[in-house]
Amino acid sequence: MSFRLPKIEKLRKYELIYILQPEVADEGRTKLEERINQILEGEGVHVLKREEWGKRKLAYEIKHTPSGSDCSKGIYFYIVFAALPGITQEIERRLRLADDCIRFMTIKLDEDYSLESALAEAGAPEGAEEATNA
Repeated sequence: MSFRLPKIEKLRKYELIYILQPEVADEGRTKLEERINQILEGEGVHVLKREEWGKRKLAYEIKHTPSGSDCSKGIYFYIVFAALPGITQEIERRLRLADDCIRFMTIKLDEDYSLESALAEAGAPEGAEEATNA
């Protein structure tokens, strides 16, 4: 009789940049951030870094945005996270459906990323690491 251990999947490290329309209200901005946070928290994603870069000039003008106007500026958001493979499809689907989001890009930074590395990089309390070793 053989005993098989459950397969532990490696995490992947991703970075996500998404750009919102410059004229989006604060309410719309927080609503989209909450939606993305719900996806990340619901799927057990470890957020390593989260930044709002603010309003910046785009490299090129984007025509025919959902609001019907052309955009030369946008509000940038940057998130680095560790997750199981497949979570990025749901995040990108939600961003595609959001009218205020004009562009997004997800990049896989690391294929084999361990949970210990994710917790250390996220700045987990030192007691949490000792508890996992006990």
